[in-house]
Amino acid sequence: MREVRSMKTTVIGAFPKISDEPGGQELRRAFHRLDRGEIDAGALDAVVEQVTRSAIAELEAAGIDVINDGQIRWDDAFSPFARSWEGVSRGPLERFYDNNTYFRQPVIEGPIRTGGRTLVHDYEVARATASRPVKAAVCGPLTFATLTAEDRAYGSLEERTLAVADVLADEIRGLGAAGATLVDVEEPALVALPQHVELAREAYLRLASAGVDLALQTYFFPADRILEFLASFPVAQVGIDVRSRDTTALRRLDAFRDKTLVLGVVDARNTRLESKAEVAALIEQALKLVPAERLWVAPTTGLEYLPHDVASKKLAVLVEASRAAVGVPA
Repeated sequence: MREVRSMKTTVIGAFPKISDEPGGQELRRAFHRLDRGEIDAGALDAVVEQVTRSAIAELEAAGIDVINDGQIRWDDAFSPFARSWEGVSRGPLERFYDNNTYFRQPVIEGPIRTGGRTLVHDYEVARATASRPVKAAVCGPLTFATLTAEDRAYGSLEERTLAVADVLADEIRGLGAAGATLVDVEEPALVALPQHVELAREAYLRLASAGVDLALQTYFFPADRILEFLASFPVAQVGIDVRSRDTTALRRLDAFRDKTLVLGVVDARNTRLESKAEVAALIEQALKLVPAERLWVAPTTGLEYLPHDVASKKLAVLVEASRAAVGVPA
């Protein structure tokens, strides 16, 4: 009988907020009604929480082992923080890397401060709703700092990155106090701009001071040039996209001897649906170098880049392939 090994599935980033399914347009309608003055912010918040609960139910029904809250309230990677932090506002629209999506660039108007509770309410809602483990998430300090439109407070990229790391550490402490035991740090800038890896490592030392396990999630670009550097970061997990672009990372995973690896094995930016066999083959290749108890598998990035129905099918393939790779009957 084939050995059954332990390995987890998870997700990264946002889940689709809108769909063609019954009830799938509620959030869009709520924003339109808010714009027309038909509802207030409290009523909108109730719809956001309703959609959050629906996303959590779908992630759990798909069989995902460790979920998030779907990031339903996030307009983009920075919006929760730009709205909440003192000294930051939302600036001009800009394309988010090479995606067909846009974000509001942060504008730093003065020293950044936070009470550390920006994401606590949403995490508490998710934790009370879910029956499976729920992780939290924050934006990456290097990503925030390099995509800032204007900085009127700090004199250099280094100062800005470390200042952002300090306030993110406060946010992580707040999440930890609310019960979070794992926090994704979404950091595409680290693989987009690998020349800043030493600065990023210093920033992560500050994040780690919060005392909560961190998952450094890289995506959009190959991590090949800094793979060995990533193994030295003060984090519990490192996420690497091994699906969407050419990469040698899958052959070099033995560089990570004491960290859990979160492998992006289903392409979250391509509507093409992978087969269970091809995803299972990627996982089986990784298992030759990484024990199953240190391997999690996930979409490459947030599923919000896909139509809702495609995202759901990708989750099904992910779960089916992960079970096949470790010998769990379908």
